[in-house]
Amino acid sequence: MRRVAVAGLLSAVLWAPGIARAQDDITPKALPTRIDDVPVRQDTFEQALARFDNFSWRAFIALNWPAQLSDANRGLPDTTKKFADAGPRVWETYKARYEVFAPGAPPPAKWDQYDGANPCGGAVTNRAKTLSAFSHFADFNQASFALRQLANPLIDQNRTYTRYEVRFNREQFDSIVDNQWYIKSKQPTPQRPGVFKFGSIEIKAAWRVLKAGDNVKRERYYVTKAIVFDPNATLSTGSVTCSEQDVALVGFHIVIKTPARPQWIWSSFEHIDNVPPVGDGGAREPDAKQVPLPYTYNSGDPLQPGLPNPAPKAITKDNYVANPPPMQVVRLRKILPATMALNHAYWALAEINGTIWQNYMLVMTQWPSEPAVPTGIPPIEYAGAPSPTVPFKQSNLANTTMETYAQKKPSGTCMECHQDVANAQGTDFVAFMLLDVIDPTQRAIASAVVPRLAPALFTEKNGAARARSALSAKTALDDEPAIKALVKMLSSR
Repeated sequence: MRRVAVAGLLSAVLWAPGIARAQDDITPKALPTRIDDVPVRQDTFEQALARFDNFSWRAFIALNWPAQLSDANRGLPDTTKKFADAGPRVWETYKARYEVFAPGAPPPAKWDQYDGANPCGGAVTNRAKTLSAFSHFADFNQASFALRQLANPLIDQNRTYTRYEVRFNREQFDSIVDNQWYIKSKQPTPQRPGVFKFGSIEIKAAWRVLKAGDNVKRERYYVTKAIVFDPNATLSTGSVTCSEQDVALVGFHIVIKTPARPQWIWSSFEHIDNVPPVGDGGAREPDAKQVPLPYTYNSGDPLQPGLPNPAPKAITKDNYVANPPPMQVVRLRKILPATMALNHAYWALAEINGTIWQNYMLVMTQWPSEPAVPTGIPPIEYAGAPSPTVPFKQSNLANTTMETYAQKKPSGTCMECHQDVANAQGTDFVAFMLLDVIDPTQRAIASAVVPRLAPALFTEKNGAARARSALSAKTALDDEPAIKALVKMLSSR
């Protein structure tokens, strides 16, 4: 049995708005409260699957409930509204990764504040959903099994790159801020592992950028407006350019750390129009062609091979294709029949039936199969094999919008990937911190060098003066002789 390591100790959980106590009732319900945990029991696989899949659906609904819009109630559901009512969703008011990991590693704004730099420049505030990153093009590529290696992009049939967004709730935010993990030198290590608070939630969303003339029925999607990094305009003008776009939700990962499952519970949802359906009988996925509509990531031509080999190269400033060829994505493993049955049960609820949310399906839940028992000194290890695993019953353990190419791997799952990439580094399964963390020395260097050498990296068109102002704030390192010498050397080039 594979050993999965995590850092963490059991502690009490405070129940807050939006959380219901752990329970074994698996009756589908559409409520603004999620289930806080899945109790440890001696279940058969089928019994465990039913409880964990129901946990996933309840989390999906609670997180996509309309949010309260006041700053003081950031991250909480508006219980006066119905699930299908309009407005930003709860998870969209969580902290975005760019609010916490900014150039120069400044302390992030408090949970109920939106202050701080935005990747699209000073004219854009963090109140606006922003599909961009301080490392531009970073949100174009999927995750890989190698921490410092960019993976591959995903291209829809309208020749548009899928964009990715990561947000996290207050428990995860407080864990990062309280430990100053936004500073590279403060990051956890294998010898000094970090521990996220129980109740921490991380969301990763995949968005399809909509364009005029797209053959898309927008009423089938959750659609919202976002400030989107525009690579074509940026490369044309030489300055970072973002524009407001309509974006449609096509993929949704939920990861929740609980006392009984400190290796986190991993849930993944997709839009039903993404790819051609697989499965048989009642376990077959819905088919967009029955609407009839085109698939988002497949032409529908059975003669066209699926999953390009080799996959398109990672998108960077040195490797960007303005009008990329569309991709033929297929699902390589079937969704488990019991999971599809639960999808149908949730779709039948009065609060979901006939709404946009009927077009989203759970494709998998993964969980640690054993209760957590610490076995030694750091890095603390827990025995708890991921369940289910590939190729158990040919279960689908990949989301076609976020693990498009990982489907090809003969083994490897959410938990195993994050164990190898992040948890082995001491970060309690959270990978993005290791990618986004920045040294404070960068502010000292950027304040003298960046505005002159490459203002386009940090500001919008004609905004070099604003970039100088934003980057001129001194840090304790600015007067260090070594930093001064490095700045002088780079400035003279």
